[in-house]
Amino acid sequence: MDLPLLTEKMLAHIPAARQLAKRLQLHERAIEAATTGITISDCRLPDMPLIFTNAAFSRMTGYAAAEVLGKNCRFLQRGKGDHAALAVLRTALRERRGCVVLLRNYRKDGTPFWNELTIDPVRDEGGAVTHYIGVQTDVTARIRAEEALHLANDELERRVAARTADLAAANAALLDAQYETLDRLARAAESRDDDTGQHTQRVGAVAALLARSLGGATEAVRRIERAAILHDVGKIGIPDGILLKPGPLTGDEFARMQTHTIAGAAILAGSDHDLLRLAEVIALSHHERWDGSGYPQRLAGEAIPLPGRIVAVADVFDALTHTRPYKPAWPPEQALAEVVRQSGRQFDPQVVAAFVALHGRGLLVPTQTLPPTRSAREGISGTLTALVAR
Repeated sequence: MDLPLLTEKMLAHIPAARQLAKRLQLHERAIEAATTGITISDCRLPDMPLIFTNAAFSRMTGYAAAEVLGKNCRFLQRGKGDHAALAVLRTALRERRGCVVLLRNYRKDGTPFWNELTIDPVRDEGGAVTHYIGVQTDVTARIRAEEALHLANDELERRVAARTADLAAANAALLDAQYETLDRLARAAESRDDDTGQHTQRVGAVAALLARSLGGATEAVRRIERAAILHDVGKIGIPDGILLKPGPLTGDEFARMQTHTIAGAAILAGSDHDLLRLAEVIALSHHERWDGSGYPQRLAGEAIPLPGRIVAVADVFDALTHTRPYKPAWPPEQALAEVVRQSGRQFDPQVVAAFVALHGRGLLVPTQTLPPTRSAREGISGTLTALVAR
C-alpha cells in the first residue's frame, strides 16, 4: 500500500476517533458527577486492587484516589466487617458474578457508615471476567432511620404491653371485686339458715367438679362455680318464720318458700354479664325435678337447664350432710344413697352417675358431718320433703 493511500485511510478515521474521545470524556464527567461512589477493580492482578475511584467515593470514605489505588477494598472494613455479608460478597467474586450487599464500612477518620455495595463483572470477548465495577451508596441515614423506627416500635410495644398488663390487673381487680360482691350477696342470703356461711361455696365447688366430669370446658366450669353460689339468693325475701322453722311447713309456707327461686331469678335478671345470666338460670331452675314435679316451672328431663340439674344434686347433698335449723346432718354414705335413690326422679341420672364417681374418688367428703346416730336416721322422708322446698 502506498503512503498517500495510507494517509487517506488514517484521515478517514480521525472524525470517528474524535467522536469516541468526546463520548469517553462525557462518560468520565458523568462518573465524576455521580453522587454514588464508583470503583473499578482489576481481577487479573493479585488481590484484585482498585484501579479507579471517582470523586463521590472520596467524599464518602474520606480517602483520596491516590491513597487507595492499588489496594483491595477491604481496607474499608478495618477487620470489623459483617461476616455474613462478606461471605456473600466473596462467594459472588469466586463465582464471577454480581451481587448486592449491605456492609458496615469505616471512613478514613474512623467513623462508621453503612454502604450498599453493588458489584458487576466486566468480561472480555472470551467471557472471562477482567474487572469488577463497584457502585457504593451511603445508606447510613436510611439505616439509622430504620433503627430508630425499630426502637420506637419496641418502645411502643413495651408501653402497650405494660398498659395491657395494667388493664389486665385492673380488670382482674374489678373482677375480684365483683366476685367478692356476689359472694357477699350469696352469704347474706344463706347466712340466715347456714351458721357456717359456707354452704354456697361448697355447692359452687361441687358443681364445678360435676361440670368438669361432664365434659365442661375450663371457662364454663369456672363460671358455674361462681354462679352456683347465688342459687339461693332469693331467700333474702323469705321471712325468718318460714326459713328457720324447725318443723314441717304448712301448705302456704311451702308455697311461699318456693318463691325464692323466682325472687332470685328476678334479682339477677336483666344483666349483660354472662356470669349473672348463668346465675339467673341456676336460681330459677335448681329446684326443678327430672320427673317434672319440681318448681317453679315444672320442667322435666333435659328441658331443665344442665346447670340447674348440676346444682340441684350439689345443693341437696350439701344440705343433707350439714346441720340446718330444720334437720340434723346426715352421714355422707346415707346422703349418697338418697341421691342415688332419687336418680331419674328428682335428679338427672347422668349427673348422679358423675356424682357417684366423684364420691368414689373421695372428692366429696363434707367438712362437717355427724356419725350415723338415731337422730340423723329418723324422719328421713320428712327431712327430704323439707329439703325439696328449701
